[in-house]
Amino acid sequence: MDFNKFDNDADESADNYFAYVAWLSELTAEDLRRVKGSREQQKQALCRYYKHGEQANLTAGELIDFLGVSSPSILDMAGYTEEEGDALFATSDKLTNDDISRVSLIDAAQQPALPLE
Repeated sequence: MDFNKFDNDADESADNYFAYVAWLSELTAEDLRRVKGSREQQKQALCRYYKHGEQANLTAGELIDFLGVSSPSILDMAGYTEEEGDALFATSDKLTNDDISRVSLIDAAQQPALPLE
């Protein structure tokens, strides 16, 4: 399955949905681990996360839940403390659709190494 082409609206398989969510969660957790401490790079990582999710037709509620509400959350997987997670959510709250649309996505074939922008 090519996760970069997953479409939740077109694919009714629960297995594919859960596989996509697991892939996106791991991808984003690795991305956030690599940029920990750099607010600008964290912003870019969040934009990549939201862009992937939007392209897969996940809802904003799902993306927020996976990022910091569900357990383990992406922030848990990335090793962020509660304070660091709160700061990251503050950054997330300030993102605009323009910020998200400008970021380039990482091809899954390049994983796990994520180039920083």
